[in-house]
Amino acid sequence: MSADRKSPAGSHPVRRPSTRRPRSRGGRPWFVLLWVLVLLAVGVAAGRFLLSGKSGDGELGPQQTGPLAPQEAAAGDRAVRVVFPEWDGEGFIIEQRRVPSRGRPDEDLLAVMSSLCDGPAISGAISALPRGTRALAAFIDPQDQSAVVDFSSQLVTGHPGGSLAEVATLTSILRTVALNFPDTRSCMVLVDGAPVGTLSGHLDMSGPFDPRRWL
Repeated sequence: MSADRKSPAGSHPVRRPSTRRPRSRGGRPWFVLLWVLVLLAVGVAAGRFLLSGKSGDGELGPQQTGPLAPQEAAAGDRAVRVVFPEWDGEGFIIEQRRVPSRGRPDEDLLAVMSSLCDGPAISGAISALPRGTRALAAFIDPQDQSAVVDFSSQLVTGHPGGSLAEVATLTSILRTVALNFPDTRSCMVLVDGAPVGTLSGHLDMSGPFDPRRWL
């Protein structure tokens, strides 16, 4: 009898069971681990990029290379001193006030002159500017420390007249300029944008004054 066994006719040969282990269908752990490491590397790189674009205070630093848009200075206020004559003509009273300010000398001077036109808020003082007078414009030249203040026509048309009244008006204006802008070397007083010879026929106002001489 032969050692080899033959399969019955018409039947398939008998296969011996394989010694290989079946492949796992549950996934490849090393492949998943690789993707996790890649994602972690991308996250770290993104975090470093964002942190490098921030300034020390946590805000995003300036990244643009084009010119920055100009920004308006923040509005605040400024302590000023406004000069008014005493009601009995014996002297002058300095009133402390605050005016809106953005740190611009021209605007600050106009605000101070407007405050002077409003008249006093304390007892014992009167306004040296005629009723209805308004401050129209004010300028300061930083090159020569000269100033120009422009008032409405009421400064002349409503003035009561007399040398003492003219002195009181100019003292209020020029002393107020000198106290709040001490570097000013000259100040021109205009009416409706033009020089005037005098307020009511006594003091010459055709040229500039040195405000420091009126302290």
